[in-house]
Amino acid sequence: MPVLGEFGRFRILVTGYGVSSFGSYLNMVALNLFVYQSTGSALSTGLFMAFRLGSGFVAGLVAGMIAERLPRKPVMIGCDLVQASLLVTLALAPQDVRLQLLPLVAVGTGLLSTTSSVLLRSSVPNLVGDEHRLRANGLLVTGRAVAMALGFAAGGVIVSWLGYQAAFLVDAATFAVSASILASLTLRFPARRRTDRTAGGPGYLTRQRLAIAALAGAPAVLAIVAIRAVDALGSASHNVGIPVYATQLQPDDPASLVGNFWAVWAIGLVTAHQLVTRLYRSRERGHNERAFVVGTAVMSAAFVVAFAGIPQPWVLLVAVVAGIADGFTEITYTTRVQAEPDPARGYYFGLTAMAENAGLGVGMVVAAGLLEVWHAFWVALVMHGVVVLLAAVYLVVVALRRAAVSEPERVR
Repeated sequence: MPVLGEFGRFRILVTGYGVSSFGSYLNMVALNLFVYQSTGSALSTGLFMAFRLGSGFVAGLVAGMIAERLPRKPVMIGCDLVQASLLVTLALAPQDVRLQLLPLVAVGTGLLSTTSSVLLRSSVPNLVGDEHRLRANGLLVTGRAVAMALGFAAGGVIVSWLGYQAAFLVDAATFAVSASILASLTLRFPARRRTDRTAGGPGYLTRQRLAIAALAGAPAVLAIVAIRAVDALGSASHNVGIPVYATQLQPDDPASLVGNFWAVWAIGLVTAHQLVTRLYRSRERGHNERAFVVGTAVMSAAFVVAFAGIPQPWVLLVAVVAGIADGFTEITYTTRVQAEPDPARGYYFGLTAMAENAGLGVGMVVAAGLLEVWHAFWVALVMHGVVVLLAAVYLVVVALRRAAVSEPERVR
């Protein structure tokens, strides 16, 4: 089967992924607004988001086992179809029943979206070949960026013009389209492994411990997972802080600043794909790791600068830089973890999803509390500063180790 054909099919798969991602971001706008307007409670909105993040954490716990033991393509199709069914049910239900369905929708979308993401990321080397991983990951990031920009923009428009029912039905349709595209493609997903049912065969908990032990034995991947977790915690400071800061900076129309910020940030994500494919061509694993860490530090530093009270045009310029760095880190992180053999990489992606959801969930609580007493700049400086500090420590340690290894060679 020619590689060009494989990559052509992968492009179509990315189109389906982009459509479902559009639905996910539209979903974030419509559902969060619906929860707040239906309950009138910020606490209820926060609990809804917590249910969703918590479900993503649980999905990360089991996604590695699913990637190893179940056929990935049917599972991914099922994830899309179940999410579509949940949203159709929510759209057609009476108002009082909708409120009762919200916890189920939060848990279902959190579980299924994270599971599908882990299965897709861990399958990329099989779908396109090892030599095309970097390019393929760039396409996935680009698809997510375009979907984010359109989804956030469309969410408010659809809700304002057509109402929540229409928004939920459009969202459901995107998942149905994604499932149809995936079902129509002939793709080379990794084969599932046969389950060892003998008395001495390892159960899931044993496999999970083995995966964690393997992660501990792969310090480079362990460092990436740790930095991703801390980065997610730091990212909560700008997710929570941007609406607050926009209100302080532009009290007459904070929504336009928030919208413009995320729009130009998404442009940065798209630019990252072009930057990586042109400038980053090394296949050396160490380069992947160091590039990821540097990109993470640049992204965190950019978000700190964005809250520093600079004029709005400069805020938007910094947002572009943050978007480029975010896309760069996403591509390099995913490409590096995909270098691990299957099924280990499925567990690694699952553990990373757990770390990201846990970091973001804890960060939301911490950032919300700090914003009650501190200016948004200081909250971003502290929470993103931890990320920059951790990245600097990692780079120093790597440099010292490289110097220690090269010293005997110079002596000889």
